[in-house]
Amino acid sequence: MAPKIVPSLETVEGLIAEVEEWYERLRKIRQQMTRVGRGSDQDLLSELWVELDWLKMKAEAAADAIDEYQDSRPEDD
Repeated sequence: MAPKIVPSLETVEGLIAEVEEWYERLRKIRQQMTRVGRGSDQDLLSELWVELDWLKMKAEAAADAIDEYQDSRPEDD
């Protein structure tokens, strides 16, 4: 069995930066939706769904990396 590769703190920080980037993309779409009004935002709604799906995947990857990083740290007694 191959040894488990533990993410470095830099990797964890990079993954968190990706989550922030995707959140910003989501926020911009939401701002556009408020400007165009209900009923005429169908394309934006589809775009929002895609960005939410990516954000979900990015957030899960970041959360997993944080768990793996924390599990690799020596425990304080």
